[in-house]
Amino acid sequence: MKNFLKYVAALAIVGAFFVACSDWTDPEREITQHPDQQSPILRDNAYYQALREYKKTKHKIAFGWYGSWTAVGASYQTRLQSAPDSMDIISIWSQWHSLTPEQIADKEFVQKIKGTKVTFTIFSDKMPEPFLTEIGGGEYTDEAIEAYAKAYCKDSMDKYSYDGIDVDYEPGYGASGPFVGHDNELFRKLILAMSKYVGPKSGTGRLLMIDGVPYAVHADVADCFDYGIVQAYNSYGYTDLQDRFDEAYKKGWKPEQYIFAENFESLWKTGGVSHECRDGQWVNSLLGMARFNPTQGFGAGFGAYHMEYEYANSSMPYKYMREAIQDVNPAGGDLIVGLTSTGLSKYLFLVGDDGTITGEVDEKIRVELARPAPADVSFPLAIDNSLVDAYNEKHGTSYEPIDPARVSLGTLGVAAGAFLSDEVSVTVSSAGIEKGYYLIPIVVELPAEDIYTSKEPLVRYLLLTVSAVEIDVDATALTGVKIEPASGWTIVCYQGTASSGANGVWNLDSDAQKACMFDGKLDSNCWYAANASYSWGNGGNFIITLDKAYDINGFRWHIYYEDSNPECTDFQYSEDGTNWYSLTNEISFVPKLSADNWKIFQFKKTVKARYLRVYVGRVTDFTSMNEAEIFAPAN
Repeated sequence: MKNFLKYVAALAIVGAFFVACSDWTDPEREITQHPDQQSPILRDNAYYQALREYKKTKHKIAFGWYGSWTAVGASYQTRLQSAPDSMDIISIWSQWHSLTPEQIADKEFVQKIKGTKVTFTIFSDKMPEPFLTEIGGGEYTDEAIEAYAKAYCKDSMDKYSYDGIDVDYEPGYGASGPFVGHDNELFRKLILAMSKYVGPKSGTGRLLMIDGVPYAVHADVADCFDYGIVQAYNSYGYTDLQDRFDEAYKKGWKPEQYIFAENFESLWKTGGVSHECRDGQWVNSLLGMARFNPTQGFGAGFGAYHMEYEYANSSMPYKYMREAIQDVNPAGGDLIVGLTSTGLSKYLFLVGDDGTITGEVDEKIRVELARPAPADVSFPLAIDNSLVDAYNEKHGTSYEPIDPARVSLGTLGVAAGAFLSDEVSVTVSSAGIEKGYYLIPIVVELPAEDIYTSKEPLVRYLLLTVSAVEIDVDATALTGVKIEPASGWTIVCYQGTASSGANGVWNLDSDAQKACMFDGKLDSNCWYAANASYSWGNGGNFIITLDKAYDINGFRWHIYYEDSNPECTDFQYSEDGTNWYSLTNEISFVPKLSADNWKIFQFKKTVKARYLRVYVGRVTDFTSMNEAEIFAPAN
C-alpha cells in the first residue's frame, strides 16, 4: 500500500485538471484552468491506477453533493472533473437524466479514470408517475413500488451508468408524503425493493445511500444501505455528532455506514462553523466531521452539500475539502496519531492538619489513529520535564517539575484493525511529597516505523496541586449558629472571574430580588445560571456583602431550580472589600450537598469578614440559589 500511495503524494492539494476523452487510454500531464495551481505530478497511467487502488482501501470517505452540473461553459465549476482527485463519491444534486454528450464524457472520466463513484439523488416523498396511476391504480401497491424501485435502481442505472442512488429522506424537516415518517411501512417496502438492485444486499456493487434523517427508517432495513448521510449543518462539536449517531445506533446503523456533511451552499468560504473536536481542538466543522469517530467505532467519512461552491475559493479550489481529505487520509500512506484529549487535567493532593495527604491521580490516556492500524502497534509513555520551563514561559506560570520516579506510566497498544488504543492509567505517588504546584508533561513516543506521525506534539499535561485548605471539603453540615440577616445584606453576581459587567444570571437585577436571598424562605424566588456562554458556561462568581464584619466559620447556599454540581474554584473573604484572603488557595472542589439541598462550606478556622466571595467553575447545565446563610462559632 505504501508504495502505490507514493504515487498520490499530492492527492489532496493538487489543482483541478481536465483531459479530453480521446486521451483516456494514456493520460498525460493536464492543463488546468489555473496554471499557477498546476501540480508538478505527472498524471500517467501509474498515477491513476494508484488513485483507483487507494479508493479501495480502508479510509475516510470523502463525499459531496454536486449541483449545477452541465459540463459546459467557461467555468469548470460545472464539471465533475474539477473536484479533487481523491473524492470517493459525488452525488448529482441537479438534473441527473437526459445527459448531454459533455456530461456523459465528464462523468465517465471521473468514474473510469479517477475511480470516483458518481450517484444521483432522488426525493422519495411520494411515488412519481406513471407508477402510481398506471400500475398502482392510484394506490401504493406492492407492484407499483416494485416497478418504481426497478425503474430508478436498475433501468436508470443501466441507461446512464451511475454507481448508485442517494435517497433524500427528511421526516420532521418539512418533507411530507405517503413515504415520509419515522418507521414508515411504505418506505420500508420501497427500500427492500430497491435493495434488490443497489446496496450491499444486491451483489451489484452499486451504492444505496440515504440522506437527511437515516435513523428514521425501520431498524430492519438499516443494513440495506451502504451509507447514511446526515445533514449535520452548522455542527458545533463532537457531542452533536455523537448524539446524532447514538440515535442511529439504536436503529441498527453501524459507524462505518455513517457520513456527516456540512452545508457549503452557505458555508463554503469558511469550511463550516467553529467546531470542537473530541480532543478539545477547535476547527472548521467539515474538518471536525472528518476527524470524528463515534465511540462505537470507526466512522465512514464526511461530506459537503453543494461542494461545487468551493471551487470559487480564491486561495485554492476546494480548499477546505482538500484539507479535510489530507488531514484524515494523508498522502504518502502516513498514519496520523492523535491524543483523544489534549486539555490540561488538574489534580489535588490535600495536606491535612496532621500532615496526612489525601487525593489521587488517575488520569486515563488514549490515542486515536486516523485510520485502522495495519498491524499491532505500541506507543510508550514518558515524562519530559524539559517542557515545564517552556510551558511556564508561554503561560506566565511558575509550576515545578515532578520527580519522574513518582509517576507510574504504561504503554498504549492498538490492535490490528482498530483505530483506538486501550486506555492507560497514569498515577502519582503522594508519599512524602512537598507542597507545591507540579506540571507533569506526559509524552507519547511514536514507534520507529515512519508510517506513524502526528500533526501536533503528543503531549498531555497534568497539573498536580499539593496544598492545604481551610474549608472542610467533606463536611455535609455546618457547626455553630446562624447569623441573622440584617438590613443591607445583599448579593451580586458576575460572569467568570469578573468584578463588573454582566451578571450572567436570571432573577437577580433588583434590590428586592437580592433581598430574597436572605429572607429565610426556601421558595421560588431564586436566581439561576446556565451553561450558555452568555451565562455561566465559562464560570461565574458572587459576592455577599454584610452590614458589618462578623466572626464567621461557615457558609451555605440552598439550591432551588437545578444544579449540575459545578466546582468551587476559590473561596475568599475580606473585611474591607479591597484586601481579599483565600480559604482554599484556589484549590477547586465540589461542595457537598446536604440531603435538604444546601451546599456546605464549613471553615476550618474562624475568620473576620464582611464580604464573602465564591468562585464557581464552568456550569455544565444549571446552578441556582434561593437562600444564603452565614454561620458563626457557637460560643
